[in-house]
Amino acid sequence: MKRKVNGFTLIELVVVIAIIGVIVAIATPQVLRAIQNAQKRADSQTARHIAYAFLMWQEESGKSLSEIIPDANFYRIDSDQIGGASGFRLSKYITGSLPRPRLNKNYYFYYKYESSVLKIYAGDDSNKWELFPEFDESYK
Repeated sequence: MKRKVNGFTLIELVVVIAIIGVIVAIATPQVLRAIQNAQKRADSQTARHIAYAFLMWQEESGKSLSEIIPDANFYRIDSDQIGGASGFRLSKYITGSLPRPRLNKNYYFYYKYESSVLKIYAGDDSNKWELFPEFDESYK
């Protein structure tokens, strides 16, 4: 009497594993690109919130941004206090911890006030990309 063998053959298992491998190879770059795009959008929104914090402070205090940003240099946001003693606390306008870019954990947000326009950037000491009011598409 012959016994009936249940289960999968080795060839069937290899084919299934190969198909799964192809699917993963195709999907992984798409997923990583989607994650990176989401991080860029999050950084853009955070930059917008930072800019709105400046504008709300300006409205509440009746002072000009040029009083706390005296020149057109880049200023890194690495503490809660913006613009020195005469400025404001960012935490009054933005909840949570000090904002940091999500795209790269080594980046900081920067602000700059030139030609009466407040601009928010993200980057490091050597590379900065504008996120507000115009989004730099080369941000990486």
